[in-house]
Amino acid sequence: MKNSLPLYNTYRMRLSKTALFQGLSMQTLDDMLSHFRFESWNRGSTHDSSIALRRFYVILEGRMQLTRIHPGTGKQITISILSDGDMYDVLTLLDGQQHAITPSALDDLKLLSAPIDEVRDWIREHPDFNNNFLPYLGRRIRCREALATDLGLYDTHTRLARLILRHVNPHHSRQTDSGIDVQLLHDLSNETIGQMVGAARQVINKHLQAMKKDGILHIEKRHLIIDDLNRLQQEAEDLENQFL
Repeated sequence: MKNSLPLYNTYRMRLSKTALFQGLSMQTLDDMLSHFRFESWNRGSTHDSSIALRRFYVILEGRMQLTRIHPGTGKQITISILSDGDMYDVLTLLDGQQHAITPSALDDLKLLSAPIDEVRDWIREHPDFNNNFLPYLGRRIRCREALATDLGLYDTHTRLARLILRHVNPHHSRQTDSGIDVQLLHDLSNETIGQMVGAARQVINKHLQAMKKDGILHIEKRHLIIDDLNRLQQEAEDLENQFL
């Protein structure tokens, strides 16, 4: 990316606020940004996981869904939803192997991408970048551990409560007059939410209705709004937001 581009300073500012690039010097940022290019994915588009063998992506705006699909049955589970400042794909960056997940755009996505070999060089050559990379990697590992724990140890109702509570944080939520808006989960279908907790759409609908009846949450203009955070914590068995 050339520094003469009209939006260059905007991209540099956005990049400097992400987990991997915060605190880096302007000179280092400029050197790294010279290897990036801007990309956009249309909402609803899906992409082959092989793209991560060649390029590393930083999300500037929007949500990316990472899904694993059974080749025989077509059944799928959502591994995670990435949003502003997140990276795809950290696992391929580390081991150089194709990661059998399908990335798709839940919104119109704005991204920066760089050659993945270049990013590997940054890990080796820039201690400040590496100091950011390791904690970010740790958070992503904790997210995977939480998914495995939820699927293995808890019933559907508790898994759903834990999923919602996990995204009640300053990055994914905002306080409104009517409650806490869990932005990362807004406008997701019950089918998509079901894929995140390993349950069918009808089952998710039943448990959401039960939470509505109990005054824990409501849906307002396709936004999930939490009305009683304490009760949600009880439903989730007092989950600690240890990795957010």
